[in-house]
Amino acid sequence: MRFEFITHWYFSLMRKIRTTAIFAALLVTSTAFASTLPMQVVSAAPPAGELATVGRWISGSGVDGAKITAYDAKTFRMFVTNSASTQIDIVNIKNPKKPVLFGHIDLAKSGVVGIQSVAVKDGIVAIATVISTNKAEAGRVFMADVNGKLITSVPKGITVGASPVSIYFSPNGQYIITANEGKPTSYCLTNGTLPTTTDPNGSISIIDISKKKLTATTIDFSAFEVRKNAITYAGARVFGPGASVAQDLEPQSITISNDSNYAWVTLQENNAIATVDLSSMTIIAVNGLGSKSYTTVGLDSSDKDNAIKITTKNVYGMYQPDGITQMTIGDTTYLITANEGASREYACLMGGTNAATLEREDVQFGLNSTSTVDAALKTDAVAGRLKVTPFTPASVTGAPVTATSAVSDAYSFGARSFSVWKATTLEGVFKMDQVFDSGSAIETQLSSLAPKRFNANWNVTTGLINAVDSSSGGKGPEPKGLGLGTAYGRTWMVVGLKGDGGLMLYDMTNPTAPEFKSYINTSRPAGNLLESTKNKAAAGDVSPEGILIISPKDSPTGKALVIASYELSGTVGIYEITK
Repeated sequence: MRFEFITHWYFSLMRKIRTTAIFAALLVTSTAFASTLPMQVVSAAPPAGELATVGRWISGSGVDGAKITAYDAKTFRMFVTNSASTQIDIVNIKNPKKPVLFGHIDLAKSGVVGIQSVAVKDGIVAIATVISTNKAEAGRVFMADVNGKLITSVPKGITVGASPVSIYFSPNGQYIITANEGKPTSYCLTNGTLPTTTDPNGSISIIDISKKKLTATTIDFSAFEVRKNAITYAGARVFGPGASVAQDLEPQSITISNDSNYAWVTLQENNAIATVDLSSMTIIAVNGLGSKSYTTVGLDSSDKDNAIKITTKNVYGMYQPDGITQMTIGDTTYLITANEGASREYACLMGGTNAATLEREDVQFGLNSTSTVDAALKTDAVAGRLKVTPFTPASVTGAPVTATSAVSDAYSFGARSFSVWKATTLEGVFKMDQVFDSGSAIETQLSSLAPKRFNANWNVTTGLINAVDSSSGGKGPEPKGLGLGTAYGRTWMVVGLKGDGGLMLYDMTNPTAPEFKSYINTSRPAGNLLESTKNKAAAGDVSPEGILIISPKDSPTGKALVIASYELSGTVGIYEITK
């Protein structure tokens, strides 16, 4: 029986027999694996939550060997993106202490040059890929069954937008959605303009798999061109030189409502979240996130003071979230974001004209020893060596920040935190309503939990861990990925710290007052990333990216599990949330 017929028959039947209430209830109880799938809160007596190591999968590919993982509860299989080998590794974790390779989905022979993300639902594996080194070319979504066999009805994949960076199923299984970043090649103009062949439009692609013919509807932000000033006034950024709004906005990660009617998409470089109406397949809102002031919430902003100093500064942090998830209590939906931060580095970004010369947005204070301003900054009295941007939100007055500027309005990348926002389905452009931010808690906790590797990320050239405090002038611990799930009558969230390498577990049962429970870091500071082999992860688990929480009913052990994909070490860590 052909795939198209099966899906068409299935959704036709479902539309006939389901009621809204029954179907919503079924969706809540069936949610099991993806970090962006919504969770319905259930009240019960709280357990004591800890993260305990269970097992590890080693791809053997090293860097880019395990960035994102999807999980199928029926087969107990993980589907791991292995960009280093251009394939999906299928790994059986029926015994999570000893993961076993089941097989591969080899996409190199299909013309794929890069695997971006993977998702699985109802026996269908969806894979977001790029098929050209030219960033402006459209990406493709390939589909396979859980045994790794590609769906023959779409042998060349389904065309989506440029640079599909992430992929998700809607809770009801009807839609596959990709966030297409549309990254530029450069900001150098051609005949006075920035063409979409140089900077493609950021977009969102929606594939309705209930249809007989599988194609994607790709939508972008062209309709918001006339709202550019409103977007920046709401606390977002539209700043690429010569770029239109549609070119400048770059979708990153997605979370989807319980009823599969709406999606919220992070626009990381732009410090914003977009709202998508899935039924009409339109982008209905762009919401700016504003910034946090470090005048009341501290941070460690210097990588040269040889000490952990979390203090207040006269600077700001743009939230710029990567990971996003959501949870619903009653009629209120909350969006939760991991505020990693992101800067741009392209030719012609800072006013140059040489297409061969990269120009960075992130200016670091203290680099010019002849400047009296910089000499003062080296004392860590104002901003330490914090990297900041000259492209501040337009709603903030003041001159752009450069290496020799005063720092009255210095804006850094990311907020070193996670935030909770009140979701909305209103149309328009306005600032998102924040109900919680973790402030400086992550850095403060790490200063006591892991002082010997505080703000020390890894060097992929040498394979070694950098010095303590080395990333304090940048993005600090870099909260990047989120996993959300229910277990033992509570709602749990795991935050993956890309720079630090660790995982933090929170009780999110009350999303306006999250409770920190535990921290685990399974990297090995004495190890070398470059010495990893198929049977050896010399540096342990480094740089968590994708995070999943598996509920007890869908877990092979009957206990809640956390699956974390580590991009730099090419490993997947499996942990248990203990009672």
